[in-house]
Amino acid sequence: MSRDYLDFDVAVTPEGQGYAAHVLASPAGDASAPFTLPFSATDLAQFMIAVGPPRVSSRRLVPAEARVVDVKEYGRRLGDALLSGDVGKTFRASLTAAQAGGRDLRLRLRLDAVPDLDPVPWEYLYDSALGRFLTLSQETPVVRLLDSLERPPVVQVEAPLRVLVMISSPSDMPELAVERERQLLVATTGDLVTSGRLTITVLEDATLTGLQRALLDDFHVFHFIGHGGFDQQAQEGVLVLERDDGTAHRVSGARLGTLLHDARTMQLAVLNACEGARTSGRDAFSGVAQALVRQGLPAVVAMQTEISDRAALVFSHEFYYFLTRGLGIDAAICEVRKSMAVSDEASEWGTAVLLRSGADQPFSFTTSATEPVERPESRLESLYDAANGAMTASAPATALPLLEQIAAEHPDYRDVTQLLERVRPAAQAGLPVPVEPVEPVEPVEPVEPVEPVVPVEPAKPKDGGVDRPVVQDVVQDEPVVMDEPSTSEAQTRPRPAPPVGRGGSKAGKRVSTWVRAGLLVAVLAGGWFAWRVLPSLLQKAEPLVAAACGTSATTPAATDVTIGCAPVAPTIDGSFDDWRSVRENDTDTAVFGAAQRRPGLTATWQALWDTDALYLHAVVVDPVVTPTQGPAPQWWNGDAVSFEIGPDARTLARTAPLRPGQDFHVILAVRDDTDRRAAADVNTVGTSAQGRVVFATGTERPAISVVARSRDDGYELEARIPWTEVGRSVAPQRGDVLAMNVNLSDATGPGASWALRTMLSSNPQRSGANQNLPARWQSVALGDSG
Repeated sequence: MSRDYLDFDVAVTPEGQGYAAHVLASPAGDASAPFTLPFSATDLAQFMIAVGPPRVSSRRLVPAEARVVDVKEYGRRLGDALLSGDVGKTFRASLTAAQAGGRDLRLRLRLDAVPDLDPVPWEYLYDSALGRFLTLSQETPVVRLLDSLERPPVVQVEAPLRVLVMISSPSDMPELAVERERQLLVATTGDLVTSGRLTITVLEDATLTGLQRALLDDFHVFHFIGHGGFDQQAQEGVLVLERDDGTAHRVSGARLGTLLHDARTMQLAVLNACEGARTSGRDAFSGVAQALVRQGLPAVVAMQTEISDRAALVFSHEFYYFLTRGLGIDAAICEVRKSMAVSDEASEWGTAVLLRSGADQPFSFTTSATEPVERPESRLESLYDAANGAMTASAPATALPLLEQIAAEHPDYRDVTQLLERVRPAAQAGLPVPVEPVEPVEPVEPVEPVEPVVPVEPAKPKDGGVDRPVVQDVVQDEPVVMDEPSTSEAQTRPRPAPPVGRGGSKAGKRVSTWVRAGLLVAVLAGGWFAWRVLPSLLQKAEPLVAAACGTSATTPAATDVTIGCAPVAPTIDGSFDDWRSVRENDTDTAVFGAAQRRPGLTATWQALWDTDALYLHAVVVDPVVTPTQGPAPQWWNGDAVSFEIGPDARTLARTAPLRPGQDFHVILAVRDDTDRRAAADVNTVGTSAQGRVVFATGTERPAISVVARSRDDGYELEARIPWTEVGRSVAPQRGDVLAMNVNLSDATGPGASWALRTMLSSNPQRSGANQNLPARWQSVALGDSG
């Protein structure tokens, strides 16, 4: 049932102070025209409000009809802007050519060159000549196209379509009603599961490890429900999974793609996170959805705004319904949009963004010859049963969207109208559903307590002891009714004898238990807090500080930065635990190559000291890490953290040159030829060929201990620099002042292109020339705490 499409590929690119639209491929040839975004920032914000869920407070008083008209007007302005001039003429000619050949026309947008336009809701393109939204017809779907490093083959899927669901709600994030989300998804897809077309497997362990283990089995779709966001430091979109302790684990699209890449049958991801399809406005692959497609996943559907419960119910059911009917993903999304458009007064049908990496469909779906006959009422039964279950469980917020959807599809279905009258006030007030009055019954004689049932330990796995991921397969079973014991049976059951030799009431024992639990929690919390702030706490202990950093406590004049004493020296082992409460400093000012600065490139650094050494720790956010190469003195050209250091230079003349034997340039370089992944070089003062005093030469210094480790968003390193390596034969004292800059180097690339691309510094005055003028370096005090 897959549609046969011709493609109309449009790329939007920067053009002078504006943009241009270029038709790269179409049945009617190429074309170009200027493009001007018809919205201001305020207009775009209002547009997103207009298409958002009805429960958003700013839209509650806006009539539905006005909202729909607004969306049509915004869509018309966007369509008129994109399909104008020669681009519009080519689009009309392409439509005519496609229709003449009995085919449809798919509009594929390329926004790689203009990531700042990626947040625009292109899914609402309205064609004035056709008089309709393009995405509300299978004849003209709109797809966002991205290039992929790989094009996996089409997967042949024989029913059922297998969906792996992860619902993540970390303990330190705004709470997500996990069970409610699960119930809504299960209820809305219940008829598809019953028919054998679909299986829903809910992953109970919402961690990366849990996902990795679950992917050992074959699944076709990864469906994520949870928090999405944007990492401002890394300039990339993230999904928020859970760590083993239940706290938030922000996972980038690149890291998630690493797991999904090897799942050969996985062809599609659905991201129901309110910012799951957002990008930084700089890098078209920084969003989670974009990163997954870039790494080879054929298709991703991601929500570009928050989606309401009602819209989620329709989307989930209709999307999987049309996929399991054999529609291609482009056509299926169009049908989903139509279903959402006619099922509710809101305009959320354009919320879903479809990103593709090619023209082929992700999978080819075939149904079994023995597939059960579809019953239209089975979906309503599934929704109705789930709503009743939610009311029984005093969960009106779960029951309400289910009942509203039933009423929208079949207003006369059973007693749905009466149930809505009971549920809606309770859901809005956050109260339990009122129970219908029932006839009083005769009181029952009190029953003697029965012996508690001892829980049975679960059986050990029989597959060699290998733990399997804990998942919950959703099946449509009949409810199990437990027979209750008769009164006579309960009365004749022997009562347990009271414990011997134990005094005190049960209430007293409970109080004692709670007191012990409270004390334990307090001890653990206190222990964690002490561990967390231990480096700072030790800086308050004068005997320890004196032993590590000397007894002199001269108070220096005001300086740019203060470095605290290390009563316990950090261990340079790549764990970075010793830096957890040390003050951070920024290295964020571009002093070279600002125009070529990669999006998100930045660094923070921390330092400690004692009478033996200076200790430095840096966290670098770098989207492209390039190990250094060439001789040690040139490592500053590659990915490295470096610093100039020398004695106090505050009294020097502004043009005073470097001081031989006193000023040094230390480079902590990222390497790939050592298991510590880093090495150190110290450049010393000399004379250039032009007779200027500069940092002329240097050698690798094994005495400087340095280790680096990769991170998802860059790298992290720590180092111990003995004072003797930077010209200090006498140990520094508390209150001493140094001249110092901390810099970050970023290379252009490996091989022949290896060269300095960008340099950032903690010192805005730092430049190539000022590097050789110590009086223009920052002043750094060696203090007790910093």
